[in-house]
Amino acid sequence: MPGPTEYGRSGGVVPDKTTWTPWLKAWRMLIDAKYHTDIYEAFLGMEAPILARAYYQVRSHPNGRKLFRDKPDLLAVLNDREYLASLPFGSLGHAYLSFLNTNKLDAGVFGEAETIRPIAEKNNWDDDFYYMVVRGTALHDMFHTIGGYGPDIAGEMANIGFHCGQMEPAGPLEKLGWFGALTLPGAPVPFKLRYYRQAVERGRRADLLMAAPWEALLPKPYGAVQRTLGVAPVEVAHPQGRWVTDWTPPSITPPTAWNYERILAAGPAAA
Repeated sequence: MPGPTEYGRSGGVVPDKTTWTPWLKAWRMLIDAKYHTDIYEAFLGMEAPILARAYYQVRSHPNGRKLFRDKPDLLAVLNDREYLASLPFGSLGHAYLSFLNTNKLDAGVFGEAETIRPIAEKNNWDDDFYYMVVRGTALHDMFHTIGGYGPDIAGEMANIGFHCGQMEPAGPLEKLGWFGALTLPGAPVPFKLRYYRQAVERGRRADLLMAAPWEALLPKPYGAVQRTLGVAPVEVAHPQGRWVTDWTPPSITPPTAWNYERILAAGPAAA
């Protein structure tokens, strides 16, 4: 698979105008999960101004400038299950692999070559912006991991809130999260709305996670990485408990619950 450093559009653009036309196809995801790339393109169009702002924030961050200079291939590291499996119990890498293995997921969520690159070429993205989108897409499940949010729909809504706290003002995505918290099952409405608000605040208080040196953080203890990045532990961020739900859209396989704090408490023998 070609890496993000091979894209090469230094004269391209950083898209900063919202486009809604991709949503004309995105509804198909509700019928069949094979159309999940429609949702991805629709999300990119909807959040274009926010992603552009995030791009310039990463460029102004000391480690972000280093990332754009060196362009390390994070997706290749996260796809190296042998390496992740070699990392110690309790490390961030162990937690990430645990999240993937629990629901038979692959790193990256959306393929770089078959999904992201065609969108970038069609829209003439700048190569640094392309690199950021590829890296950010690879970080979706890492955000789940560092936030402790499960793969169920409630965990997805909380992860959206966590992302939005990083990107505020986060535009339509944050409103989508509020709508999900209001309408999805699993807890009383006041609890869900408070939980989502806490997730947003948790993301707001953390360091700029898109600029974090994740490759170097994978071997480090999970809790230590949370402290380094300013990500409050789940029990601090959500003192009233977790919001979880068994409900899943009919086109999606129901996920298996994941709670890394419980895994840590049970110890290596139970992992």
